[in-house]
Amino acid sequence: MFRLRMANRGILRLLLIFCTSFFLIPFKSVSQEQVITAGFQFKPIFSSKFFNMEAKSAADRGVSFEIKPSSGYCMGMVIRKGFTSRISFETGINYVKRNYNLSITDSASTRESGFSIIGYEIPALGLVFIQLSDHIFMDVALGVSLDFYPSDIRTTDDYFEHYSARDSWFSPSILGNLGWEYRTEKSGYFYLGASYHRPFSDTFYSFIVYPEAKDPKAESRLNLQGNYLTLDLRYFFHSDPAKRKKKINK
Repeated sequence: MFRLRMANRGILRLLLIFCTSFFLIPFKSVSQEQVITAGFQFKPIFSSKFFNMEAKSAADRGVSFEIKPSSGYCMGMVIRKGFTSRISFETGINYVKRNYNLSITDSASTRESGFSIIGYEIPALGLVFIQLSDHIFMDVALGVSLDFYPSDIRTTDDYFEHYSARDSWFSPSILGNLGWEYRTEKSGYFYLGASYHRPFSDTFYSFIVYPEAKDPKAESRLNLQGNYLTLDLRYFFHSDPAKRKKKINK
């Protein structure tokens, strides 16, 4: 046991020395210090049970109702301000479309439909960069997002009535990001990463009525949280660092 503890301590020391040495390596890089740049992004949306994006279900009078998150996308503009070579701030505005599958199962059959929720996001993120080579950087970002929902959602068919009401016209969320970017001398930045978006509370309440059930009608209410996982594809335009103004002593 003593030898195992000593070995673990030795490994931890080696890792500490490696990380310290890594940060002290003198890279010749494309710096972001005092750079204000803009770009655009496209982020496909994925659902994952690991990130609590599973289906919501309920039952009433022998009828089962289920709403399952499906694919979607987020796209928009990004503005980045570099404060130092390793710290930046990002904001922008995004258009988000999230798709959902609705299924209703009774004793005879299962019927399916779908609907989409449209929203807009204004994120505010703090980024920390780690330089991996002359042109490749890894970043970790954390921040918040103000999400806006312009309207409620209503879908109907011969066998059901569905209405999703927003909890509020805006909702705050927490936003985390991990990614890598390749910085060129004159052609801008190319970025690949992933983000997790989680509202602080439920965003929509879905009400479903199934008239074909025995009187009275089968009904259900399901809460939609609206969290999602994305693959991030970004491009930032080239921008030269802002020149600092020299103070003139009178």
